[in-house]
Amino acid sequence: MSEPAPLIPPDPQSARQLIASQFPGLAGRHICPEVSKGTDNHIVRIGDDLCARFPKAPWAVGTARRETRALPRFVGAPIAVPEVYGTGTPSQVFPHPWSVLTWLPGAPLEDSALSDPQEAACRLADFFIFLRSIPPDDEFRFGPDNNWRGAPLTYRTAPFEKALARLPNIDSGWAKRLWSEALRAQTASVPVWLHGDVHPGNVLVTDGQVSGIIDWGLCGVGDGACDLLSAWTMFDEPAREVFRASLGANDADWLRGAGWALSMAVIYLPYAYENALRCDMSEKMIERLMKDFP
Repeated sequence: MSEPAPLIPPDPQSARQLIASQFPGLAGRHICPEVSKGTDNHIVRIGDDLCARFPKAPWAVGTARRETRALPRFVGAPIAVPEVYGTGTPSQVFPHPWSVLTWLPGAPLEDSALSDPQEAACRLADFFIFLRSIPPDDEFRFGPDNNWRGAPLTYRTAPFEKALARLPNIDSGWAKRLWSEALRAQTASVPVWLHGDVHPGNVLVTDGQVSGIIDWGLCGVGDGACDLLSAWTMFDEPAREVFRASLGANDADWLRGAGWALSMAVIYLPYAYENALRCDMSEKMIERLMKDFP
């Protein structure tokens, strides 16, 4: 089955008119499309401090409303998150909801380096502890709108097994064994808020320090072990150990987090290979997981 056709963003002139018509206070601002490596949104800069986010793919059409409704809850987080300026309504120019958020300074971690990975691991653990302290809202419970982030791992078994069969260079025996162990790990009984997609493309760095967490379209309420995938997307072994200790993850949590990391990498890699997309992060995740779970 072919991938759904991408959504066409408004051209710069149309974006300028659309933004001005729905947000008159932004009329006259400089509008400039931003090169985006992400798979979910086209980004348009609005002056120096704002950006508009237009869904890029059919599966992302609900992300604008989701993040604009969720983000105000996370004001005061120990790492900066975007603030909401407003939600754009569907129109003839762009027939889906879109958002206007503050633009956070910094460069993505995938294009930067951390000056002290262990300190960054502590800060990220504190960030997740903060998220878990926010009262959960069942309206944001995991589901198709956030690609089931935070759901029991069993929801990912079918796509995991299908993708693994398309990866002859990965030790399938090892991958299936780790997946089985992750599935057997006891699930947390209390659902919590989670970002669901903290990886080097969504983590901003300024002067070697983690300065922002962006792209909240998949956030939700569910098993917080989903966010532990960050251990293998971001950190080598010493910092992973600091991250786990700072967060207080028990063995079951850690195994489920490894399951999330494994499934994220395995499910993404065939798509990346077949479409000539960047895949070094997913390959590094597999390498780190094999070291931790030989």
